[in-house]
Amino acid sequence: MASRVIEMPVPKETENRRLELLRSAPMNSWLALSADETRIVATGKTFMEADTVAKKSGEKNYVLTRTPDVWMSRALLPVR
Repeated sequence: MASRVIEMPVPKETENRRLELLRSAPMNSWLALSADETRIVATGKTFMEADTVAKKSGEKNYVLTRTPDVWMSRALLPVR
């Protein structure tokens, strides 16, 4: 049985703001973003460091993600 991923539509303005935010962050680092993903609440070289800093800053709900080593364009094609 194949699984399905259901994605909620994201307004283009929100998507662009998120991309600008991620591009402003240090490369090859972990980020804690606010729950609405409009601001960076913590950064760290490791997952645990970003998580600890976010908790110490008083954030209760946040999203942890990692920035890439290098920004590059990618094309994803369906697997057949």
